This record gives sequence, C-alpha cells and structure tokens, in this order.
Amino acid sequence: MKIRYFNDQDIETIYIIEQKAFDVGAYSRLEINSMIHSKNSFTMVIEENNSLIGYATSAAIDSSSMDIESIAIIPEFQGKGYGSLLMNSIENEMVKRNYKISILEVREKNRTAYNFYIEHGYKFLQFLIDYYSLPYKESRNAYRMIKKLV
Repeated sequence: MKIRYFNDQDIETIYIIEQKAFDVGAYSRLEINSMIHSKNSFTMVIEENNSLIGYATSAAIDSSSMDIESIAIIPEFQGKGYGSLLMNSIENEMVKRNYKISILEVREKNRTAYNFYIEHGYKFLQFLIDYYSLPYKESRNAYRMIKKLV
C-alpha cells in the first residue's frame, strides 16, 4: 500500500474510481481535471499492488480552511481501512500546509459516508437544502461537516 500525490497519468483512473464509487453525481472527466488542477488544491491517491484504488482532493476555502472536494475508494476495497488511511493522509497534509479546519459535504441519505466522517472526528455544521443537482435516495440535501485539525 502506498499513498502519494497524484500525477497527470492518474486522471483517467481517478475518473474510473469516481464512477465506481458513486452511484449518483460522480464527477465528469472535465470536472475532475478542473478540480485537481485548481489553484490551492491538492490530490492524493492510494495504491495497492501498484494499482490506484482511491483518491482524495482538497481545496482551500480561505487561509485557514480546506474543503474535501471528493474522497473515493473503489467499492471492492471499501471497509478495509484504505479510506481511513487516505483521510488521515489528506488531513496531515492540510496541517503541514498550515490549515486548521477541514470542511466537507455529504449527501443526507448517504449514512455510510456520514458515519465514516463522524468516526474521523467530523461534526455536523449545517443542513443544506437542495445542495446537489441530482437526487440520491430521493434527496438532494446535504450535511456540511467540520473538523478542527489543530
């Protein structure tokens, strides 16, 4: 297992991971490319046996806060601790870059992801009505969650 910064050769695989990990609302190739190349953002990937199995992207909100734009693990590798390793790595990188707060949004009906974030110290911050353009389990709502990193 290896966690590293993404490189441009990873973009197609990141797109495939995104498509496999999200039933609804997966980012397009264009959206992924824009997200991972945006100013003040960074992307990390996780490999198992030299194959990418997950990625996470974070982007600056302001001088002290970053937003986790996406974190995804291929379904057959979920529940095995890879997501936790990736989450810890991206949060550690935020701290190295002097960010103090991590923020993310999660679909209201995605209890698995919500519970994952709770287990990693995130707390409910705000309920967002119709945040997502596509519904998931008949809801477009989201929870905004926050974690103080230091």
